[in-house]
Amino acid sequence: MAYYKNIGTKNKPNWIVEGSFGTGKDGTRLRIKKTGFRTQKEAEAYFNEYANNVNKGNLKVEAKNIVFGDFITQWFNEHKSKTLSINTRTNYKSRIDTHIIPYLGRYKLTEIDTPMIQNFYNSLIGEGLKASSVKKIIETLNNCFKYAIKMRFIPILPTDIEKMPVEKPKIEYWNKNQVDFFLEKIQSSSLYTIILIEILTGLRVAELCGLRWRDINLDNGTLEVNGQIIFDRINKVLVPTDILKTDTSYRKISIPNILIEHLKSIKEEDKPQESNFIIQDRYGLVCNPRNVSMRFTKAISKYRKSIEEIEKETEKVPTNYMQLPQITFHGLRHTHATLLISNGENIKVVSERLGHSDIATTLNTYTHVMDESREKTASLLDQMFKKP
Repeated sequence: MAYYKNIGTKNKPNWIVEGSFGTGKDGTRLRIKKTGFRTQKEAEAYFNEYANNVNKGNLKVEAKNIVFGDFITQWFNEHKSKTLSINTRTNYKSRIDTHIIPYLGRYKLTEIDTPMIQNFYNSLIGEGLKASSVKKIIETLNNCFKYAIKMRFIPILPTDIEKMPVEKPKIEYWNKNQVDFFLEKIQSSSLYTIILIEILTGLRVAELCGLRWRDINLDNGTLEVNGQIIFDRINKVLVPTDILKTDTSYRKISIPNILIEHLKSIKEEDKPQESNFIIQDRYGLVCNPRNVSMRFTKAISKYRKSIEEIEKETEKVPTNYMQLPQITFHGLRHTHATLLISNGENIKVVSERLGHSDIATTLNTYTHVMDESREKTASLLDQMFKKP
């Protein structure tokens, strides 16, 4: 038997269902009370599905006493955290402690419904968080509730909500002339090796810092990505790890002769151990990926002004100067991919080279190059079928 009532208004309905079904192990009647339904039909459907699941043994009745804050903390500590890298684990914990528990932690697990999650989402957006950041928070919740379903604590996912579209970030990259100019300017600097490897491999910065001499076969011209350097924000230390972003991050790629010859010259001069990291700080220690990025940013800041701006300030015409787009270090990874695609490399090969989880990621990321390729295709067809 169930009781239904609209406790909202005609324009903003809020139906409640309250009812009982069966008896528990102690002989007491099992009851449920839930609000947030737009129609009586939705409330009836929820009650019938919930009662049916309990009667079939698909739900654990004791779940009604579980506080969500305790549940998500236990899920994270005992289950989810064991599958995550240090950085991802830290990000998960931050989302849970900073956003999820303060808003939802006091409710019972079975009390949390879709309208409640929708309100949570709306409040995060209202606080000014980026849609991409809020998306990550909801994904964390979604993973937790999937576990709750697996453990037969709840019948359905409450995270099927209306979300704002996530704005696609603009891809920053350099063209070949800009790459050549910068490499020439830093040729005598220790930064040269870092930038040359990055431009010619497209590694993630943490992968670059985790690259060891044993990962490179200079005879065969191959490079293997087997590890990375991450900063453990909890313990404040740099950690070499063989846990990468995805399974496809573990990869073997070919490297060009220009890089092979450069690395051979370094190896011949320094005679490093095979276990040594190729990229090191000035003390010969493992390099912090963040410091690599900051060093690059500082180096290119010398070329942020246009020639006109410099002439106006100094009344001198600079020689051998080029204004460079102020891209991030990750922009060099985009540069690597963009140069390959624009010069006709197969998109699947580029995807595997970058260590993307699937080719769709590569296609969605580099649509700017694909658009240019489509335009070239039309011109190519014009030339092929041009009337004599």
